[in-house]
This record gives sequence, C-alpha cells and structure tokens, in this order.
Amino acid sequence: MKDFDYFVLARSMHVLAIIIWIGGVAFITTVLLPALNKMANKEQRVALFEQLEHKFALHAKLATVTTGISGYYTRYHSRCMFQSA
Repeated sequence: MKDFDYFVLARSMHVLAIIIWIGGVAFITTVLLPALNKMANKEQRVALFEQLEHKFALHAKLATVTTGISGYYTRYHSRCMFQSA
C-alpha cells in the first residue's frame, strides 16, 4: 500500500470512530435517559442503565483509542506527505 492509502484508511477509521462515539452519547442523552426517567421503579432504572452503559463503555473506549491513534497518524503523515509534494 502507498502512503496515501494508509492516510485514507487512517482518516476513515478516525471519522468512523468519532461517529460511533458521538452517536452513542447522543443515543444515551436523547433516548435512553428520557426513557429511564419514565420508569417508576428506581432500582430497575439504575440496573438497566448500568447494564446498557457497561455495554457502551467498551465501544466508547475502543472508539477513543482508535480516534487518538488514527488522529495522531493522520496529523503526522499529512504534514510529511504534503510538505514533500
């Protein structure tokens, strides 16, 4: 693969990871929390939130790491690629 192919791959991974992370946060704040507030039983509300949040936490962590690594790679290689052109 050429350097430009790696650059495009890193940029695509970066954007996808941000979409996953922001989409998850948007879902939690606009759908999940309002739905939980309508539940009468506080113990069930907390248990359901913790269960769903635990599943999202892994996705959020992976998205954060992917965003950081791909962002660093994109930043470094975009400077190198476009300075030598």
